Amino acid sequence: MFQPSPLFAALITAFASGAYAQVLEVHEDADSGWEALAAAAPKLSASTLAKAAPTAAEARARSYQTFLNQVNKPYANQLGSGNGSGVVVGVVDSGVQVSHPELRGQVIATYNAFNGGTDVTDQMGHGTHVSGLVAGSLANGSLLEGVAPGAKLVVAKVFTTGGSDSLTIGRGIDWAVNVQKAPIVTLSLGSNAAAMQSNIQNAVNKGVLITAALGNDGRASGSWPAAYAKQAWAKGQIIAVGALDANNKRASFSNYDATLANWTVFAPGVNIASSYSTPAMPSSYVYMSGTSMATPIVAGQAALIKSNWNFLPATDIAQIIFQSATRLCSDNVAAAVCLPRNKADAVYGWGLVNVGASLQPIGGLNLGTKTGAVISFAGASLATPKSGLATGLKTVNTLAVDKFNRAFQVNVGASVSSTSTATSALPISKTTTTTTSGAKFSAEYTALVTEQTMLGLAAEQAPLTLARMSFSSPSSAGFAWGVGTGGSSDAFFGLQATGSAPLSLADEASRFNAPYFSLAQNATHAGTSWTLASGDVLRMGSVVQGNPLNSSPWQSAPFADTQRTVAVLEYQSRWGDATTVVSAGQLLENNSLLGASGTEAWAMEGKASTRFVTLAASKPVAARVSASAMLTLGQADAFRNESASLIDGTSAVRQMAWSLGLARESLWRTGDKLGFSVSMPLRTMSGEMQVTTAVEQSQEDGSLRYAQQTLNLAPSGMQKDVALSYQSPKVWGGTVAAQALLKLEPGHDANAEPQLGLGVRYQRKF
Repeated sequence: MFQPSPLFAALITAFASGAYAQVLEVHEDADSGWEALAAAAPKLSASTLAKAAPTAAEARARSYQTFLNQVNKPYANQLGSGNGSGVVVGVVDSGVQVSHPELRGQVIATYNAFNGGTDVTDQMGHGTHVSGLVAGSLANGSLLEGVAPGAKLVVAKVFTTGGSDSLTIGRGIDWAVNVQKAPIVTLSLGSNAAAMQSNIQNAVNKGVLITAALGNDGRASGSWPAAYAKQAWAKGQIIAVGALDANNKRASFSNYDATLANWTVFAPGVNIASSYSTPAMPSSYVYMSGTSMATPIVAGQAALIKSNWNFLPATDIAQIIFQSATRLCSDNVAAAVCLPRNKADAVYGWGLVNVGASLQPIGGLNLGTKTGAVISFAGASLATPKSGLATGLKTVNTLAVDKFNRAFQVNVGASVSSTSTATSALPISKTTTTTTSGAKFSAEYTALVTEQTMLGLAAEQAPLTLARMSFSSPSSAGFAWGVGTGGSSDAFFGLQATGSAPLSLADEASRFNAPYFSLAQNATHAGTSWTLASGDVLRMGSVVQGNPLNSSPWQSAPFADTQRTVAVLEYQSRWGDATTVVSAGQLLENNSLLGASGTEAWAMEGKASTRFVTLAASKPVAARVSASAMLTLGQADAFRNESASLIDGTSAVRQMAWSLGLARESLWRTGDKLGFSVSMPLRTMSGEMQVTTAVEQSQEDGSLRYAQQTLNLAPSGMQKDVALSYQSPKVWGGTVAAQALLKLEPGHDANAEPQLGLGVRYQRKF
């Protein structure tokens, strides 16, 4: 039956043994009997930054190794192949028990710096403890693990119970660097005098990252070799490591050094559980304290970083560790004051190492493109509320790189929006309408009244602004013309202009007109018409995005930013008591496609052309009751994107829209009107988009590999709008219109929640 071993009273000093550690408690390896150790250790916190649940073995290990939570170390099962695999760490220490359950299979090479042999039997336990903190594994039934369990170790034995010297330590460093080519070397040892400089310089010159303990004297100066970190020849590749207690305070024994602050971090170093072995007690686990324990934690963190991004040089790995650390301030200021400081603290340097943060992006993310252009991930957006064009893009993933060129997979499709919001504002408008000898002028001033202004919570109500204006000339010899702005094309074009379509509020006025008019937002229109001898009407004109009424008076070209223009030819005729309008037209867009406008990753540059035909008709079906219908078919030509974004281009894209409606006049009072409609807004029916995304990063040089994929632009759903509208004249001297609008699968997204909007409009003529 397992029993705890006696408490060690001896202090293993830095310069008698070459180690920075204090043995606090020793336990032999066993499957049971951990009750005493568990009682002494804080339990695993339920609140960590880990996303996946730990395995049972990991949870058990964390209950003893709470310092892993303190440094925000993800569970190994979350890291996958980035758990340290492929990385070799050199441990220059008192040796190691190669067969320890926590280290079995982890040590791939050994060297005895005293005699040149391979026997590295650990007589002190210190090297086994340090090794377990770097790369201990649960794979062989161990009760504990290290920071980088996938890493491999090369261990040089450089001191024993009889001590050591700088020459022996130097030979161990040289073996790890020159022979084993370890990219990371951890040194939980030190000296009061400068020593091993040539060996350390050799390691630096060969690109090695070194973690070195600051020492256990409780003084304001670091020991060597940690003290070399500030030398110019160190190139920022030496990390000096101090020890913290469980409360993130400097351990009383830990050295610190203001002159080394720019190269210093702290890690837990009090009561740290790890593997342990001496000839008398092999295969044991102990709690130990010292900067010796903090130092291998940082080496394990470096191994995790390199495992995920092997191409990173030692200087970058060190900077990632520094810049991701949790700031600690020695002057006891509030966290809000401490965290924003952009310089190292005189005591804590850059603070507590944060393993999880070091594996996340630092600085802004930029997307890779095949052209080499730099594109901001944060600035990426694509809005296509009018056609559902972008639904198929929402699953697009690519690689984005941070300031250290580390690639992270990101869902750039999350920046795509294809839904529109049902109206809930209450537009109040004043309309001036003048009719003289067939000429008609209308100007609409609008103020939006929100729930806040209705409750008196807003600072001031929005003033009335000129939102829409239209003018049509009297007919002369069958010829007439009309102009307008603010999206008032329905006053001149389409079935809406005939007054036959069911009532709609202004933002939905295109339901029975060609929907392409509404793609030219806030548009200005101009057109001419001819009334033929048969009574039929031929109209032609254009709708151009932009409103000169909202342009500054000093702008010389109010349409300088125009992106969309619709040219249209219409034929209006009567078939018995039915009114029909056939519209044929072309939508021309600059840097846009079917109303889609994007930035950064989704930016579009080039000219797009879409041809369409619309058939709309209205017919009386009963006394004061009329039925209306509209069908639109369109096709956009293949589009080649000239912008340096993820989008290469599209094939031909086909669209459709339809509407069905009923209108009843003089239902409850003379002149009132009730309208009901069911419609499918403009929807992409078929088409493909080609995008090129980064799919892999080279572990040799950090370059990105790209692949093109073809995406189906047909959306997953079909939006259906159900609208009920009512208009009553002679209310408070004007006309009141109200509408309830239900949108099912808005944005043609099958997963989108339904939207319900309520709107009220008050109009008064002057």
